[in-house]
Amino acid sequence: MAAMSDIPDPRPSATPPATFLNFLSGLSAQVLMQFGEIPNPLTGTRTANIDYARYTVQLLEVLNEKTTGNRSREEEEYLQAMLTDFRRRLALAQPPAG
Repeated sequence: MAAMSDIPDPRPSATPPATFLNFLSGLSAQVLMQFGEIPNPLTGTRTANIDYARYTVQLLEVLNEKTTGNRSREEEEYLQAMLTDFRRRLALAQPPAG
């Protein structure tokens, strides 16, 4: 008799593979939600929160710095495109409080 772990699951996986690109994609969706560009999946509403968007972009900048030299070309291009786009959006957004 085969063990349960030996039997392949015929259902498609509901979760994507844990890759750096998928991680960046999740952060990208989070920033877009914080800019009010896409709706919050829990509420269905669009609400901008520029301070949180700025914070998440800063986290992406930390990731950029800490992973330099360890990214594939595809990861590099994706991260740089994200940062360019989000920095532009921040520049067009309201100035930081304080």
